[in-house]
Amino acid sequence: MPTNNKEEAFAELVREYENSWVAIVEEDGKECVVGHGSTAVEAANEASVKGYPQVLLFRVPSFDTRFIY
Repeated sequence: MPTNNKEEAFAELVREYENSWVAIVEEDGKECVVGHGSTAVEAANEASVKGYPQVLLFRVPSFDTRFIY
């Protein structure tokens, strides 16, 4: 399955958060990480403190994980 630029950009965005939860918002058509932590609650709290009460929470898997389509 070929990737597109948006998928590659998202993978690069979350690369440093491997095995963590991230809080993501979209600003100007681009995803931004506004919080992270070892739990979803930590990520959401960090985002809320920064002024982002409405976020998408996402668990970044290990990059050693393989997915079968």
